[in-house]
Amino acid sequence: MRGVCDIFKRYTRIIHSKSTPSDPNFLAISAACGKIEQFIETIFPSSVKSTAQANLEAERAERTGAPMNDEERKEMYYVYAVIFAVWLVLGLLMTGIAWMFGARFDLMFEHIKDAISGLLNGVTNGWNEVGEGTPGRVEL
Repeated sequence: MRGVCDIFKRYTRIIHSKSTPSDPNFLAISAACGKIEQFIETIFPSSVKSTAQANLEAERAERTGAPMNDEERKEMYYVYAVIFAVWLVLGLLMTGIAWMFGARFDLMFEHIKDAISGLLNGVTNGWNEVGEGTPGRVEL
């Protein structure tokens, strides 16, 4: 049986190598050759790992993550610190630009303070009331 499978595998590889992508049945031929090789591999697994299998196993081991050493952990903390610093600088820059264009942060802080004190006291401070709108106009 082993010899028959080897012959099938050899001729399957020859057929696959002679198949060209311009052939309309190229995909069907490739799929059939692949199924034959997979079937033979399930019956008689190869004892030698291919480089593709070794690369896949190494990638899986890398994904599971080996414990980090002190140097890698320190480097990770530096990266996190730099990311936090960039976010902080961008936030301050955007706040400064908004203030220069006339944003009223004092009113924002008053509204936030009123909302928090209202939530703590159980009062909504008129947030559910309908606004009056412009005089002489009917609002929806």
